[in-house]
Amino acid sequence: MIVDYTNGFTNNQLENITKEKLNPKQYVIRREPLAINPFRRQCDFIDDIQLDEDPATTAQRVSGVFAEVYQLGDQQKSALYSAIRDGVAQEGNSFNLFSLINRLDNIRNAGGPSAPSAASVISKIQPFVDMNPFSEEDPESWEVLFNDTQSRCHIIQLAGFMKDTGRLITEFSLIDLYWYYRARGNKDRPRVVVLDEIQNLDHRLDSPLGQFLTEGRKFGISLILATQTLSNLDKDEKDRLFQASHKLFFKPADTEIRSFAQILSDATGVKIEEWVERLSSLKRGECYSLGYTFNEFSGKLEVNKWFKIRIKALEDRF
Repeated sequence: MIVDYTNGFTNNQLENITKEKLNPKQYVIRREPLAINPFRRQCDFIDDIQLDEDPATTAQRVSGVFAEVYQLGDQQKSALYSAIRDGVAQEGNSFNLFSLINRLDNIRNAGGPSAPSAASVISKIQPFVDMNPFSEEDPESWEVLFNDTQSRCHIIQLAGFMKDTGRLITEFSLIDLYWYYRARGNKDRPRVVVLDEIQNLDHRLDSPLGQFLTEGRKFGISLILATQTLSNLDKDEKDRLFQASHKLFFKPADTEIRSFAQILSDATGVKIEEWVERLSSLKRGECYSLGYTFNEFSGKLEVNKWFKIRIKALEDRF
């Protein structure tokens, strides 16, 4: 499954060989809203005991996503948290984005210290709500995608959305996906998720991407991630990102070369200056591979080996 918030996986952008072999199916969210409920109280399982989220935890999680994308202040986040908490507690899984606007409107009309904050939150999230990106929830929608034998690739297509709206849909989708497979996933049944330009996503530890990177393997989530820049990530976020078992380093932009060279230097023990020179000399289609490598002599996989390789053209692989 590909979540396309960069317009990089529209049919016009895909190679003919990709369309022929994978028969990708596009889900254009502007035309067909996503069948998830961002306010659903998620549940965890401990030894087959179901533990449901309380409304406060749900409100904290959802308000945190809005606050991260819209850079909300403490008072704005507090008003949003209160509206979501009360809405989830009273309306359950029927609570939705339009109900959220109504509750924020009630806080604004009631006056008091939270009224200005509620009003400012409405002004920020109203365009997202008006886009109506979510429809009635389908609890099995994720597994239906991965079990489709006709289309081997499913693309959640966010073309036509503004950047902030696309990011919100992506974050809420990944949260729902994470909790779905946390409860039902299996490490022996991998579900592959492709995310491009991941520097635009939330990398905090409690974000869906952070959770996938630290424990997704246990639930069968396998990620293919791509980014052209690391400069906006904190050290702990970079460290989580490079927990990936295999990494390919193509030629970075001049402003990013030292960042990538430092990572390779730390991983291999080779001086950073040598990696700067190596990365700078890469040509189109060339990259450095770092990760597990099969040793033909021992018949075993060896860890943390690096090689310069050339990527074979897609048409030549079939």
